[in-house]
Amino acid sequence: MSKTVQGWRLLGAAVGFSLLAPALPALASHEEAEHIEKLMRTEGQKESEEHEGREESWQIEQRQLWFERTRGLRNAPDAARNRAESVQALQQMRRSRDPEQQRGGLVWEPVGPSSMTMTDWIMGRVAGRINAVTPVPGNEDTVYVGSAAGGVWKTTNAGASWTPIFDNVGTLPIGAVTLDPNNSNVVWVGTGDKNGGGCAGYFGQGVYLSEDAGATWNARNGAGATNLPLNIVNAVAIQPTDSNVILAGGAGSCSASGALSGAGVFRSADRGLTWTRVLSTNVEDIIFVPGTNTVYAGLIGSGVSKSTDGGATWTPMNTGLNASGTRLRLSMSPSDSNTLYALIGSRLYRTTNGGANWTQTNGSACEGQCGYNLTLSVHPTDPSTLLVGTIRHFRSTNGGTGLSALTATWGTSQKVHQDTHVVRYSATNPNRFWVGTDGGLWRTDDGGASYVNMNSNLNITQFYDIAVHPTDANIVFGGAQDNGSSSRRTSLQWGLTFPSGDGFMNAVDPTTPSRVFQTSYPSGGFPNIVRSEANGSLGSFQSVPTAGMTSSSSFPWVTPMAVAGNQLFASSNTLYRMPTNGSSWTAVSPNMGSAASVVTPQLIGVLMPTYVGTSGGRIYFSPDASVPTPTFTNVTGDYPGGIVSDVAMDPTNAQRAFITRSGFGASRLYRTTTGGTTWAAVGAGLPNVPANSVVVDPGNTNRIFVGTDIGVYESTDGGDNFNAFSAGLPLGLVVTDLEIDNDPYVLTAGTYSRGAWRVVLGSSPTNAPPTVDFSASVNDRTATFDDTSLDFDGTIVSHSWNFGDGSPVSTAADTSHTYANYGTYTVALTVTDDDGASASYSRVVRLFAPPIPLVNGVSVPGLSAPQGDELRYSLQVPAGATNVSFVTTGAGGEDADLTVKLGDDVICESAGATADESCSIPNPAAGNYLVIVLAYSALSNQTITGTYTVPDSIFANGFQLP
Repeated sequence: MSKTVQGWRLLGAAVGFSLLAPALPALASHEEAEHIEKLMRTEGQKESEEHEGREESWQIEQRQLWFERTRGLRNAPDAARNRAESVQALQQMRRSRDPEQQRGGLVWEPVGPSSMTMTDWIMGRVAGRINAVTPVPGNEDTVYVGSAAGGVWKTTNAGASWTPIFDNVGTLPIGAVTLDPNNSNVVWVGTGDKNGGGCAGYFGQGVYLSEDAGATWNARNGAGATNLPLNIVNAVAIQPTDSNVILAGGAGSCSASGALSGAGVFRSADRGLTWTRVLSTNVEDIIFVPGTNTVYAGLIGSGVSKSTDGGATWTPMNTGLNASGTRLRLSMSPSDSNTLYALIGSRLYRTTNGGANWTQTNGSACEGQCGYNLTLSVHPTDPSTLLVGTIRHFRSTNGGTGLSALTATWGTSQKVHQDTHVVRYSATNPNRFWVGTDGGLWRTDDGGASYVNMNSNLNITQFYDIAVHPTDANIVFGGAQDNGSSSRRTSLQWGLTFPSGDGFMNAVDPTTPSRVFQTSYPSGGFPNIVRSEANGSLGSFQSVPTAGMTSSSSFPWVTPMAVAGNQLFASSNTLYRMPTNGSSWTAVSPNMGSAASVVTPQLIGVLMPTYVGTSGGRIYFSPDASVPTPTFTNVTGDYPGGIVSDVAMDPTNAQRAFITRSGFGASRLYRTTTGGTTWAAVGAGLPNVPANSVVVDPGNTNRIFVGTDIGVYESTDGGDNFNAFSAGLPLGLVVTDLEIDNDPYVLTAGTYSRGAWRVVLGSSPTNAPPTVDFSASVNDRTATFDDTSLDFDGTIVSHSWNFGDGSPVSTAADTSHTYANYGTYTVALTVTDDDGASASYSRVVRLFAPPIPLVNGVSVPGLSAPQGDELRYSLQVPAGATNVSFVTTGAGGEDADLTVKLGDDVICESAGATADESCSIPNPAAGNYLVIVLAYSALSNQTITGTYTVPDSIFANGFQLP
C-alpha cells in the first residue's frame, strides 16, 4: 500500500459526525463519492503527511511478520514441503469425498467479492493485488493475470468477465505468467508471491506448464538433484529458438531461520523435466532478445547479467550501474534490443549498447515503497518512451529523464488504484498498456488519457477475518489486505464500508444488528476500532474511544475483537470489555504474558463464558465475563504450546471447547471437556499445515469444522477424526475464518486469497426473513429505484416503498419518484416473503440543487450549511482567461473543504483545518467550473469569491498611434 493510503487509513476515523445514512447513499454523480471521501477526512489526515512514508513501511513489514509468526514459519524449515504433501493428500481425499458432498448438496459457493465498489470513484471497482499480466499476441482481448494469492485468471473478452483456470493445482500465489513465443497455447506459470515478503511466500510450489491455453496443468519441477528448489518464482522465460529451454528464477525457499535461501536462476533444456542452477542471485526479470539465444537477467543486489548461449553461461554487464538495493526491475525495448532500462529502487538506468555501458537517467524515479511496488515497461516502437510503476504509474518520453504521473494521488479523481506492480505495453498498439496494482487491473487504449476497469468478476480478495449477520447469512462483512473493509447484502459485488488500507476484524452486535464494528492498524499503542450504528454503511463509522485502555505495544497487528450479547471485547496482553454502545473500556483479565491471538465470548443462558488464547501459547477462561469483575484463570494445563489461532465452545456447554494451533508438526486441534484443566490432542486426518479456525455445529455438536491453510475439514465424531469438506473450493485455498449458525443453517468461510464462500448445511428451523436491498439513481429531482432483494428460503411476494417525503407508498417491485424539492431523503423498502416474514432496509438519497452561478470578482457572503452538507457554485470561464482563483473565508473555529471540477476531472482541492480555503488555476481550460464547498463542520458565515483575468482584446498588441 502506498504512502497515500496512509490517508486512506485515516479516512475511516471520522470523528464528530454521522452521515445521514443507514446505508450507502444513492450516488447522483462522481461528486457524491468525493462528498463521502471528504466527510471521512480527519484532522489527523491533514496533519500527518510527514509521517506517512514511515507508517507505510511499517505496515508492509508488520503484514509480513504477522503472516510468518502466526504460522510459525520462522521455525518450520520444511513448511513448503509439508504443505505440498498435504495438498497432495487432500487432492486424493477429495476424489472420493467431493462426490459425497455433491450428492448431499454440500458444495461451497463463492459469495464474493467479485470485485468491490469504491462508490463512484473514477477508477471504478477494485479487486486484489496483481503480480503478472500477460496478453496473448495477436489477440489482446485474451489476457492472463496472476494474482498475489488467488491463482491465474483468464479473459477472452478484454476483461468483461474472467475465469479462474488454476484452481485444481493446489497453490494459488502467482509470480509469473509467460507464453511460449512459438505457441501461445503453451503457458508457463511461476508460483509464489514475491510481495508477500520473506517466508510468507511459502505457498508457492515451483513452475507449472499448460499446453492447452490453461485448461490443464502439470508441475515441471524435476526431482532429486535436478529439481527446481524455488517456492517463490518471479520470472519464467522461454528461449525463442528452442522451446525446450526454460529459465526460471526467484527468491528460493524458506529456511529454518525463517529467511529465504537458495535464490537463483535455473535452466532446463528438457521442458522442465530437469533443472540446473546457473546463477545464485534473486531475480525478477529474465528477458530474451526476440529470435535469439541472447538473454538478460536483472539480479537483485548484483546488477544485470547477459548470456549468449540461452542462459548456460553468464557475464555481468554493470559498467555505470550501482546495483545495490533490494529490488531490481529490467525491461527491454521491443524495437531496439540494445536499449534496456534497469530500475533499482529510485535509480533509473539506461543502456543503448546491450548493457556494455549504463547511464543513470533519473535518481528519483520511485515515488515511494520502492521495496514493495516497482515495475517498468518500454514502448513498442519508441525506445525513449517507457512506463515506470511505483506507487502510481508514470511515463517518460525522454529515456527516463523526466517522469509524468498518469493518474492523480489517492482520491475520487484517481483513474487507477495505487501501488503498481505491473505495467505492460501492448506489443502492437503503442497507445495501449495495462496496469496491475494492489486494486486489480486497468487498461488504456489512448495512452493514459482514460482507462478501462478490467476487474469485473475477479475474486482475489485476501480476507483476514469475516463476520456474518446474526439473522441473515446473506449479509457478510470482511477485512482485507490492501483494500480495507467491505460488506455484501445480495450481490457478489461487495461495497466499501470502512476505507483503511488493510481491514482486519469484524463484528455485528447480536442485540442490535445495525451496530457493526471493524478494525484496522493499531496506532499509538491503542487498537483502531470503529463503530457504525447504520448497518455498516460507508461514511457511518466513527472511532471507538480508547478511554480505559492502557497504551501498549502488545496490541497486535490484527487486534482480536469479538462481541457477545451487548458486550464488546478487545485485547492486548490484557482483555478489555465495553458495552457495544459504550465509550469507555474496563480491563477484565490479568496480564496474560503475551498478546492475545483470539478472544471467544459466548452467551449461554445468562452467563457469558469466555476463552482467550495468546500468541505465547497460553489459554485463559472465565465462566462469566459479563459480571462487573470477571475471574480469568490460566487453563493452559497440558496444552503443549504454540499460537492459539482460534477457540470454539460447545454452544450449550462451555466446559467443552476446541482450540486450533497455528503451526506445523504437533497436533493442530485440541479438545477440553473440563473447561481447560486438561487438553487432548485430537484431529486425526487434519493436514500438517496451520489450522486457522474452528467452529462447532450448533445443530449437531459432534460435528466440528476446521479451516486450514489448504482447505476445510469436517469431523462427525466430536473432533477425533476428520475428512475433507472442500467440495467446490479451489484446491489449497487458505481459509482464515469460519462462521456458523443454525438459523439460517449456513457455514461461511473467509479466505486469504479468494474472498468469502458459504455452504448451506441443511434446512433452517424457522423461516428466514428476506434480505432487502435496492439501488438508486438520481436525475435532477427524480430518483429511480431497482429492487435487488432476495429470499434465502423462499420468494418475495410484496414490496412497500417509503420515499421519505410524506408521499404515498409504492407497492411496485421497481419504481421511480419525483421529489418536490432538492434535499436529502431516507428511502425505505419493506419486502415480505411467501411465508409472511418481512424485512426493511433504507438508503439515503441526495438530490443536489443546480449550482449557484458566480460572477467574476463578485463575492457571495453570508452562506451557511449544516455539518456534512455541501454548497455548490459554478463559474463560466471564457477561452483565453488566465489565473482562475476561488477563495472561501469563514468564521473562526469552523472548517470547510474546497473542490473545483471541470467535467468529471478534479482540477484543484484545498482541505486545510479552517474555513479559509483557496484554489488557483494559472492556465485554465475554458468551460463551466463546478465549485463544491464541503461543510466539514457546520458553517455559519461563509463567503466565496471566484475570479479570473480576462484577456485585453483592445490593447492586446499594444497602443499604436495612427
